Amino acid sequence: MPRRSRRGTGIEVNPARVREARESAGLSLAQVARNDVSRTFIHFVEQGRSRPSREVLEMIAERTGRPLSWFTAGAKPAGEPVQEIAAELSALAARLRRLGGLTALTRPEAEAVKVLEVTLRQGAALCRAIDARWTGEGSRRR
Repeated sequence: MPRRSRRGTGIEVNPARVREARESAGLSLAQVARNDVSRTFIHFVEQGRSRPSREVLEMIAERTGRPLSWFTAGAKPAGEPVQEIAAELSALAARLRRLGGLTALTRPEAEAVKVLEVTLRQGAALCRAIDARWTGEGSRRR
């Protein structure tokens, strides 16, 4: 993942969408940033005070389960149902992970929660792959 580097122009994003994506995925600033960028930088992106590089935007998209296009200014996520399904599946997987960590589950329950979480993440990845294929073909079949 990206490490902090010299400043560049960055990519213009919709700051509200960055925050919305993080919150809907149930992630803190630190969980999005991890050791790749600072929490402050993610906060500044959400406030419109900084622009992420493409690499950092890809990291944010991956961790929040949103497509890159969703973050860019002028993107219209309402018209992209496959991408929305992928984002919802990723958010549900994140919620399950938190449930498993907060609840005293039996071993079979914990294993079932983990299987369900992995399945949801795979479903989100499948939705993104289908959307990428459709977009690459230049035809929207939705």
